[in-house]
Amino acid sequence: MNEGILQNIISIQERINHACLKSNRNPDEVKLLLATKTVSPQRIKIALQAGHTLIAENKVQELKEKYSALKEISHTNHFIGHLQTNKIKEILRYDVDCIQSLDRIDLAEKLQQRLAYEE
Repeated sequence: MNEGILQNIISIQERINHACLKSNRNPDEVKLLLATKTVSPQRIKIALQAGHTLIAENKVQELKEKYSALKEISHTNHFIGHLQTNKIKEILRYDVDCIQSLDRIDLAEKLQQRLAYEE
């Protein structure tokens, strides 16, 4: 299992490097974000322990379910799914470093209010 996960990551990284070279771009400027939708914490840990520490989840429920298993391993956690207003308070409990899917001004304002409240 470990070999397959790591081999997939290596293969993707090689494709990224090749695309960067073709477009005259520095491959070090491109970061591979591992979307962890439906992936078990055990499999995610393999990637994290191999140094691939930029991960993303697209559902608050999955983020919640995986949080305790992954919180002790250093990583950067992004949220890439649709965020409902009623999930703002909940998502902030799980050390999300970046929410990439803010799609409405009112959602951004409510997030800002919640962050100010929690300071």
